[in-house]
Amino acid sequence: MGKQLQFELWQECNSLCKFCYLGRENRFTPDKLKKLACEKTLAKISDLSNYPEYDTLAYLGGEFFQGQMKNNEVKESFMNLMKKTAELLNNGYINHVWIYATLTIGNQEDLYEVLNLFKGHRGELWILTSYDTLGRFHTKKMEENWSYHMKNIHKLYPDILFNITTILSEDCIDKYLSGELSFQKMMEEYHTTFFFKQCGTANKSVEEMNKELPHFIPPRDKFLKFLAKFKQQESDEMWDKLFNIKYRADMLYRNANDEEHQMQAQQRFKNGKAEVDLSYNGPEADLAPCGHMATYQAYSDCNGCVICDKEMIAELMQ
Repeated sequence: MGKQLQFELWQECNSLCKFCYLGRENRFTPDKLKKLACEKTLAKISDLSNYPEYDTLAYLGGEFFQGQMKNNEVKESFMNLMKKTAELLNNGYINHVWIYATLTIGNQEDLYEVLNLFKGHRGELWILTSYDTLGRFHTKKMEENWSYHMKNIHKLYPDILFNITTILSEDCIDKYLSGELSFQKMMEEYHTTFFFKQCGTANKSVEEMNKELPHFIPPRDKFLKFLAKFKQQESDEMWDKLFNIKYRADMLYRNANDEEHQMQAQQRFKNGKAEVDLSYNGPEADLAPCGHMATYQAYSDCNGCVICDKEMIAELMQ
């Protein structure tokens, strides 16, 4: 796979996941900024000099398909962007398109309308969604909606691919270790692949986060047990997708909730142990003593690094 251009069009999201900063701040994005973001992104992807250096276009919110396009002008601008993306895919300029969708409400007409644009596409269209055992599905109905849309999209568009991102919370790990949660069964049921993220505190302390959402950030000993079982039980491909930075975008364009900070570029370097995100004008991200990003210190009881522990488990189980 070549490089990926990723666009965060706006910040508005009504999912209110308890571990997400958008859930706490509930950032509303004005319609004029949504429209502006779509127009600027359309101009960016229409520049054919981007290709073939980049062969993947990816779009994430906030959220797009849960009432965020009630304004007709916003929807028209977004659909124009999707039409151009489908044209680029169908004409072979790009090989992959990633579109994020939460899928937790019943009405997903906007999403299905977008999917219709890609019928007969030549490359790969991926729907990126998330499944978490803690903090995501506030009601049983939300989880049922998610399950319905996953199966219905596969039924209507069998050539569309799915990927689920899951946060390795303590609750998720407990369910995996007990056998209650099987990633293999979920992959078969929903025709999907998985990517796994370490826990994060979203600008809160570990103590604050676990008080707000009990059993979210795991202790190290339990995480090591998870790594050992996962390494033994899952495929090498699944193991590779444990918080592996190479699956992230090479270039991210962010749109903040003010006109001054529309289309802010952030290049993501993937150059060895110092896996650091750098903006063009910003400082290096904080590093742990081991050289990995400090965000990989994801334990409730120590400053251990999940990447270092993954490497240790892999070496021990060779």
